[in-house]
Amino acid sequence: MKLTFLGTAAAEGIPFPFCECATCRHARANKGRNIRKRQTLLVNGDLLIDVGPDLYASCAELGLSLAELRYLLVTHSHEDHFHAHNLMLRARMFRLETELPELTVIASPSAWAAWKASGGRDESASLRRVPFLPGHEAELGPYRIEAIEASHMPETGDAMNYIVGDGKKTLLFASDTGKYRDAVWERLAGRRFDAVVMEATLGHKQQGKRHLSFSDYRFMLDRMRAIGAVGPDTRLFATHFSHQCVEPHDELEAEFRSIGVVCAYDGLTAEV
Repeated sequence: MKLTFLGTAAAEGIPFPFCECATCRHARANKGRNIRKRQTLLVNGDLLIDVGPDLYASCAELGLSLAELRYLLVTHSHEDHFHAHNLMLRARMFRLETELPELTVIASPSAWAAWKASGGRDESASLRRVPFLPGHEAELGPYRIEAIEASHMPETGDAMNYIVGDGKKTLLFASDTGKYRDAVWERLAGRRFDAVVMEATLGHKQQGKRHLSFSDYRFMLDRMRAIGAVGPDTRLFATHFSHQCVEPHDELEAEFRSIGVVCAYDGLTAEV
């Protein structure tokens, strides 16, 4: 399983244009891995997790084509994770010389409501919708997809994290979420993941119920180890950083390396 991180920031990106915090100033001055677009993850070249507003810029910068994309998993309806206009531009009039495969999209009711409100049309975008909720499972080509409840949008209750298996390896994608509820831990008991991509949005500066701080990240990781879901060979990644809560990349990298975790950056590719 190949993972490509197209974006590793929270909603504002890093640097945030309307901010003069130390992290944003450092990113503008030093660029490189300090520059973070809004989060999106590409799996094996044909499956995307979330479709944020920076997707086009990320692909251009990394020299990536999404012409072979077949599957999209949407975690929730917030626009930094589901930017409907990016799908609307798949319409024929914007790609006269290119045939695209049908795009199967797994998303929650609130995300589909956002798609409707945007004016998006399934046929025009060449997509097949699959309404999904936490607890649902599906077979998509070579993939087995399972949605688990994310602790993120209590107003709708339909934010999801995903377990993605490609027949060889299994990934847990855990963002956007706070600490999992007991029912989710019960669902994860007996699982074993080859890779975990988990958010660390809030850094050292605060605790929250809808995102994870660094201490929350360690709590989640320790509990996964305790139930056997994470072992010594599991590849671990941290992502989805907020400019107001984290340090520059080099400092983050050193901190996460000390606990056996890779600090993801835009353009990082990893073979699991």
